[in-house]
Amino acid sequence: MFEQLLRRYEPTPQEVLEVLELHQLTLDFKQEQHYREALATYCQQYNAMARQHQHDHAAMQDEPNLFALFCRNRPQA
Repeated sequence: MFEQLLRRYEPTPQEVLEVLELHQLTLDFKQEQHYREALATYCQQYNAMARQHQHDHAAMQDEPNLFALFCRNRPQA
C-alpha cells in the first residue's frame, strides 16, 4: 500500500533544491544563534571580571605600599 504512494510522489528537482536551501538556512541560523549566545556569555564573564578587578584595585589603593619601603632602602646603582 505505501509503496504505491511512494512511487507516485517523486519530488521535482526544484522541490529538492528548495528543501536543501531551507535546510542550509536552518543550519546557518543555528550556527549564528550559537555564536551570539557564546559572545553574550563571554561579554558577561568579561564584565564580571572587570568589575572584580576594579574592586580589587580600589581596595589595594587603600592599603599601605610596603614595596616602597623595600625600594627606599636599596642603594642607587
